[in-house]
Amino acid sequence: MKTQVMTVIMLLGVTFLGACGNQDSNDDQQMVAEIVNAQIQIPESVDTAGETLLSVQLAQGEEQVEDADEVVFEVWKDQERDNGTLEEATHQEDGVYEITHSFDEDGIYIVQTHVTARDMHVMPKQMIVVGDVSEQEVEAFQESGGTSTDEEESQHHHH
Repeated sequence: MKTQVMTVIMLLGVTFLGACGNQDSNDDQQMVAEIVNAQIQIPESVDTAGETLLSVQLAQGEEQVEDADEVVFEVWKDQERDNGTLEEATHQEDGVYEITHSFDEDGIYIVQTHVTARDMHVMPKQMIVVGDVSEQEVEAFQESGGTSTDEEESQHHHH
């Protein structure tokens, strides 16, 4: 009789521990699903004259991120990242952070945001065509993999 009771207790213990393990897995999956999403909002092309509004909208799930620790825009001309600029964005509303930027010369530029929010860091980037750039130049740039909109490659998540 004692052996049967011990067996039942052990089975219940294993079942309980298994259920706890499943709960932890579900919590981990939920945390991964709630990453900070940074959606860069810039025109595909602009002129060199004047200033251009560059913005990024931050969300975590359905919630707009109004409390980012840091949002910085990095802008550089293709193949000239070392000559790029870093500009801290200003929070507007509805999870939108923005800067105004002046482009000095024609070319293909990369805009990358460095977002630190809610213990995560994401760095999406996007191409922008400035001034007079031929279709062939744009196609060659895209084919060479000059920029990536693939979220796995361009966003890093740290918990």
